Amino acid sequence: MIKTSLTGVMAASRDLSVISNNLANSMTTGFKRSTAQFTDIGASSVAAREGSQAGNGALTQDVRRSTEQGPLTATDAKLDVAILGSGYLTFGEAGVPTGQDMSMTYSRAGKLTLNKSGQVVDSSGAPLMGFPVITGGMVGGQIQPINLTSVAGGNLANVQGVEIDSKGVMTVQLANGRSVKAGAVALATFRNENGLKSVGGAKLRETDASGPPEMQAASRNGTGEIKQGVLEGANVDLTAVLMRMVQAQQAYNGNARALQTNSEMLRSSIETLLR
Repeated sequence: MIKTSLTGVMAASRDLSVISNNLANSMTTGFKRSTAQFTDIGASSVAAREGSQAGNGALTQDVRRSTEQGPLTATDAKLDVAILGSGYLTFGEAGVPTGQDMSMTYSRAGKLTLNKSGQVVDSSGAPLMGFPVITGGMVGGQIQPINLTSVAGGNLANVQGVEIDSKGVMTVQLANGRSVKAGAVALATFRNENGLKSVGGAKLRETDASGPPEMQAASRNGTGEIKQGVLEGANVDLTAVLMRMVQAQQAYNGNARALQTNSEMLRSSIETLLR
């Protein structure tokens, strides 16, 4: 009985940990809430009469990340983007020169800025990856960091404005009146999104469970479309999360009381036997 109550305490504690993380990130751009999944621990006795075995408690089976769309909020910032639909923005490593191998991360957080080199980067300085836009407006080739300086004659001051269409194509307006396409935002999709590993800041990294990313342009083969001047908020429903927290706290307190009662019964039995 003590072991069974202990598994209940541990399961409820894990649930509270997941819920607390959801609450803490309820204002984090691009964050996706998680839910702890539990399973019962079956009886281990083979001698008991069929149908009379008592279970052995609960076990945390998995922590699943929701892929539900978060709310969209207009910011009017030209480099802010949100994905309406499936896919993840792809980011390289900050400080790694173009052409060298990069360790990629993936996110729905589209709060972007320009660094001193003219690269489009996130808050950590990681460059946004995109496809080159070749002759005729076709998108293709190997993904690379999107750099506005490279299409502005090497001088970032020549950039007067940026427009991003629903397909993620980034068009730069130059001081001389010309418009030049700087690249197209690359979106990553995965065979198993729940297999992605969280590395903080609403960023994810691929694992063997997620499978490798499939890189595509936006609005193509099932990927979502890009919205400019918009950010996707956390898909955390505070009311639902708080209700879940109350349930988890009740489960924790109930199992803790049962554990204490079982411990007192065991102590009382031992004292009785020793008299």
